[in-house]
Amino acid sequence: MPAAHPALQRLADDYAAWWIDLLGEHNHVGGAETTRWLLERSELGPGRLMLDAGGFVGAAARLAVAQTGCRAIATDLNPDFLRAGRQLPGGSAVQWVAADNRRLPFRDASMHSIWALDTELAYHEFNRLAAPGATLCLCCEAPNDARGGLDAFIDDWQQAGWQLAAHRPLSAEAAHTWRTAEAELVRRRPYFEARYGTRTYLAQLDLVAYLVQAYERGEQGHALFVFRRL
Repeated sequence: MPAAHPALQRLADDYAAWWIDLLGEHNHVGGAETTRWLLERSELGPGRLMLDAGGFVGAAARLAVAQTGCRAIATDLNPDFLRAGRQLPGGSAVQWVAADNRRLPFRDASMHSIWALDTELAYHEFNRLAAPGATLCLCCEAPNDARGGLDAFIDDWQQAGWQLAAHRPLSAEAAHTWRTAEAELVRRRPYFEARYGTRTYLAQLDLVAYLVQAYERGEQGHALFVFRRL
């Protein structure tokens, strides 16, 4: 799916990555719809500060500012992603910081809502940065079995002082996302092979095929979570 905005199109042209070409700026499972689901439960509003950690081009941060009037910081390790995000609609209202989720340069207890959408979950840093009553909004891989794995995932956060406020299984949507991406990569093979190079194209196709199999077999799962800091 071609990127509509020139800044995102330039980014897609510069990086051989199927997830930029096919998922766009909301580059997580469920896209903009799941971003809005989390936003409705994030308790953000004027005067509150949101961190979009590992946020790519800060689509969640930009949407949050526009819809709630909050302040937002978007981080990513790649300055090119942040530069593109700044040029996208609403980008001037967001603060952009190049940083690793494992070492975030912000004060303790400074964030009212921390978001991690299909990026590294940095437990220590998220716990350190969360203010009392903060929300934690996650779109992430989650256990998808009947052996207590999901309960253990939730318990880990609860033991760190978070209370589960909302949960939405997303495994079926994830499987559909990967299946659609695989079909598009195969259908448009000449285009993507020329775009990425044969070796990179085949590697990315193998990765997407693995994801399709893992989710369809129930070996991996996906979900949305909103936790509230006690």
